[in-house]
Amino acid sequence: MIGVVVPAYNREDNLRLLLASLERQSDDRFHVVVADDGSTDGTAALIASMAEQTSWRGRLTPVSCGPHQGVRTGRARNIGAANLPGGTRLLLMLDTDLVLQPEAIASFARAHSENPGRVLYGAVEWLPPMDRGEILGLITTGRVDELRSRVPTAQPTRVEGTFTGPELREDLFGLLAGQPVALRPQWALPLNSAWPLDVYWAAGGFDEAMTGYGYQDMELGERAAAMGAQCVPCPQLWALHVWHPKPARAMEENQRNLDLYLRRHGPNGLSEVDVDWSLWFHYHVERGGTIARSSGGLWAVSGDRAHRIALPEDSWLQRLGHCVHAGLQISPAELGGMTSHGIAG
Repeated sequence: MIGVVVPAYNREDNLRLLLASLERQSDDRFHVVVADDGSTDGTAALIASMAEQTSWRGRLTPVSCGPHQGVRTGRARNIGAANLPGGTRLLLMLDTDLVLQPEAIASFARAHSENPGRVLYGAVEWLPPMDRGEILGLITTGRVDELRSRVPTAQPTRVEGTFTGPELREDLFGLLAGQPVALRPQWALPLNSAWPLDVYWAAGGFDEAMTGYGYQDMELGERAAAMGAQCVPCPQLWALHVWHPKPARAMEENQRNLDLYLRRHGPNGLSEVDVDWSLWFHYHVERGGTIARSSGGLWAVSGDRAHRIALPEDSWLQRLGHCVHAGLQISPAELGGMTSHGIAG
């Protein structure tokens, strides 16, 4: 049995497209749990209405994650996984903004039978902005291949914060396609991936302390990699990502999750270059940050002493995890050699 888990929060229009593509699968041996994290749009009504349709035959279950308290995607995935039917062996993780090909479930089942115990990664291709009514029409008339032809063939680019274009993970779906390989955290996108349920829980599931957008997937990947988990990249298991703009708060949420990820697992070349040093929490003592005093001023300094941000008052020391008496005496020349990122606020 394949269990599909979909976290949802106020994405009724997108969810309608995903469920339409799931409803038209060539193999119906799967069960869908939609973990609704306190939606206030028509999400709950949509799931209830579709669950009553004979085409689903009891295979669509809504699960409430309680009142909304910020975007808690990892928590919703864990709750959804915990509510899968008994006998579920494979957890297919999807997001509301995906459209599946009609053979997706059958293909995941076949790949799992050939690679038991391994995480399966399907490719994700990123649609440009399109009318959702047009997308729904292509799904319901069996023309998902035609929809796929709308994916730009150039290198992935961002439009209002969301990618458009081909699969991002060229290293994974190139020479490694179809081969069992050691799982790497940077490959661990949750959308369109299938985890043996025992591997998922052995790794601990998603860290529910990470909320909002970004890095929950890589953090789970770190723990799975540490246990020696293997994955198989399956480019034939493609899915389409429906374009939507990212909310303005997304990038700060991304950076807070990155900060937590780096405190827990340490810096690495992939993620440390993504740090936005204008955000004060990246200078925390747990990240190797230090405090510098020079010419009457107070600065927080990054662990590699390449970045600095001015602190308006000593109360910032405690916020950054430092003793109130902390502060290296540093020369103006050394301080001037660091990249300044303004004033913490």
